[in-house]
Amino acid sequence: MAVASEKLQAGLLRGPPAYRPRTPWSAGAALAAGVLIVGAGLLAGILVLGPATAPQGQEWPWRQDLSALATLGLWQLATVVLTLAASALAGGRVADVLALRAPAGEPAVYAKALLLMVVLQLLLGIVQFGLLKEDVYADLRPMMHLFGEQWLLALLVVGVGAPLSEELLFRGFLLSALAASRVGFWGGAVITSALWTALHAGYSPAGMVEVFVIGLYFSWLLWRTGSLRVAIVCHALYNSFLVIVLRYVPLPA
Repeated sequence: MAVASEKLQAGLLRGPPAYRPRTPWSAGAALAAGVLIVGAGLLAGILVLGPATAPQGQEWPWRQDLSALATLGLWQLATVVLTLAASALAGGRVADVLALRAPAGEPAVYAKALLLMVVLQLLLGIVQFGLLKEDVYADLRPMMHLFGEQWLLALLVVGVGAPLSEELLFRGFLLSALAASRVGFWGGAVITSALWTALHAGYSPAGMVEVFVIGLYFSWLLWRTGSLRVAIVCHALYNSFLVIVLRYVPLPA
C-alpha cells in the first residue's frame, strides 16, 4: 500500500522519483548482451540485405535511400525482438525489466514531458547557434536524401523503429542493470547516454553533445515517472516531427 501511495504522489516535478530497477541481469552481463544484440542486428542486415545492396553489373537493385532505411529498419526489428527476449531470461519479467508499466503521477505527465523537451531543445539550439555559432543544420542535410520519395518509410523507421529499439535497449534493458549496480542510476544514465551517443557517430561535435544531453533527459523522465513509456513517446514525436520538417521545409544551403 505504501508503494501505491508513493506512486500516486509522484509526478514529473514533485514527489519522490518513481523508478526502481527490477532486473535479474548484472551490469557486466547486460553490457555484454547489449553488444551481442547490436552485433546480431548488424549481422542480420548484412546477411539479409547485403546481396540486395551489392552492385549487380550495370545498376543497383536498391536505391540508396531505400537500402539505408531497410537496413536500419531490420536492425531495429532485430534489436527489439532480442531485447524483449533477453529481458525475459533468468526469471525476468519484461514489463519490469524494461519499465514498461504505466507512468506514476498525473495524467498530464506526457504533455509536461513534451513541453520540457521543447524547452530543452530551444536552449540547446540557442547555445549551439547563438553562442557557439555552429551550423544547426549540419547534421540534418545528409539525412534529406532519406526523406524524399521514401518519407513514409522514413517516418516508420525513424519515428517508430528508432525510439522503440533504442529506448528498450539503452534506457530499458541496459540502464536497469546499471542502476542496480554500484554505479547507481545516474552513473548508469551517463554510461547508457554515452553508448547511445556513440550509436550516432558521424554527427558534428555539437550534435553529439545534443544527443548526449537528450539521452540524459530521457533518463530523467524514466527516473521521475518510473516508466519508459514517457521517454519512448517523447523520442517518437521528436523524430517524427524531424522527418516531417525535412520532408516539407527546405533547409538553408
